[in-house]
Amino acid sequence: MRAMAHDERGVAEACAAFSAVIGPEHVVTDPKLLARLATATFSTEARVLAWLRPGNAEEVRGVLRVSSARAMPLYVVSGGKNWGLGSRVPPRDAVLLDLGRLNQIIAFDEELATVTVEPGVTFRQLYDFLRERGSRTFASTTGGSPEGSVLANALERGDGSGPNGDRASSVAALEVMLSTGEVVHTGFERFAGARTAALHRFGVGPALDGLFTQSNLGVVTRGTVWLSPLPRYLAAIRFSIRSDARLGPLVDGLRRLRLDGTLTSAVGIWNDYRVLSVSEQYPWQRMQGVTPLSREVLDEKRRAFDGSRWMGLASIYAPSVMQGEAAVRHVESELGALVEALSVEAESGEPTSGNELFPVTDPGFAFLQGVPHEQSLRSMYYRKRAPAPVELDPDQDRVGVLWLCPLLPLRGADVVTATELVERRMLECGFEPLLALVSSTPRTLQLLPMIVYDRDQVGADARALECHDELLAELVALGYLPHRLALPAQDSLPARETTTERCSSD
Repeated sequence: MRAMAHDERGVAEACAAFSAVIGPEHVVTDPKLLARLATATFSTEARVLAWLRPGNAEEVRGVLRVSSARAMPLYVVSGGKNWGLGSRVPPRDAVLLDLGRLNQIIAFDEELATVTVEPGVTFRQLYDFLRERGSRTFASTTGGSPEGSVLANALERGDGSGPNGDRASSVAALEVMLSTGEVVHTGFERFAGARTAALHRFGVGPALDGLFTQSNLGVVTRGTVWLSPLPRYLAAIRFSIRSDARLGPLVDGLRRLRLDGTLTSAVGIWNDYRVLSVSEQYPWQRMQGVTPLSREVLDEKRRAFDGSRWMGLASIYAPSVMQGEAAVRHVESELGALVEALSVEAESGEPTSGNELFPVTDPGFAFLQGVPHEQSLRSMYYRKRAPAPVELDPDQDRVGVLWLCPLLPLRGADVVTATELVERRMLECGFEPLLALVSSTPRTLQLLPMIVYDRDQVGADARALECHDELLAELVALGYLPHRLALPAQDSLPARETTTERCSSD
């Protein structure tokens, strides 16, 4: 959308036009509420000029036409739970277009394992839908909020559980509204009566899907998400190492297992700081109010998990016990000499959604079986002095969280280089390096440093942003570019390479 000065009169006139499209009750201009919507888990300056909540695709079309005619910028959100990356705050002053009321599950195919949803459908809503039907399928879920948007997370290229953990690669048949009000359907969805529209991403001809992920080229109002069969055999493989020297060889072993097809779903590894942040809050009394956590106290805390420095979780999804056990044996043979501890928990049977093989009261088991939970979110409150509340709202609870999302080759040498840099720099900045390593594809690994702090501490916002920017610049200089950008990093990518050389017949 074109930028312009947004005086109060211009915003008021635009809101009157929006009200005519979606009803005045769904156009919010209350300053206190708008200020809440403009609050994230780090310092921001952009204002939310108004909050629009259309109820269907036609109303979205009308909003886009009004916005385009008046050059009024829109920022689109669905669940608004993008904590640590920007929540629902726009990069600059804008009207917030909230698609949360578009929350219909439009179609479901048990046989071909697909579900067509609107952007307001949450992970919890979709799980409840499958559970009520006793489905034999499950949806990839994330470690984020159960109230996050299934479709929006995929469009932001989020990662999740199960064989469809590379979530952006498991959506098809997008319905997209352009700023002009025109509608684009991707893949075979653009052909009336196409029986494979929900089953094949690209259709025939140029593929447009990628244009609408991590972009503002259009507003996605519907899409099909691919599901996975619940496995008749599921194994959770936990492993750990006590020495940094073992990290590189371990990553190389995992790469071999990802490339040969033994591990078909995401593999996660967490450092000791990150594991500690999930199990308890910062030991303020033990540290006498000093930050960051000392190595001495960390070593004391590590005794709870056998002194492990890095802890990991892989999983085997198989249609039969025989196939699953063979895969587990191969994992054990590949990783056994590379780790200090390796354990396997396996179950088999005929699971359905709501009657999974493993008890979903365990957060790890819940995640593997597509059951959303909030346990991981509690690490955001690690630096707060008060316990995390029952109802988590990091934005309003003044929790400080900033993510970085560099993407690395799934190669031990690269992972060691990047993790050593991140841990050293974050400690120098005064923050515990809470690190997760996630391989959602067979050739890459997401390094996910989490800067956690208390926004009520004077100067903490500025220190966190400075640390984020310095760390991002150093990672980019090494060639480790981010696969997702937090709001402060929107203009931090290096200049794109171009070529001016012309082809010659000489």
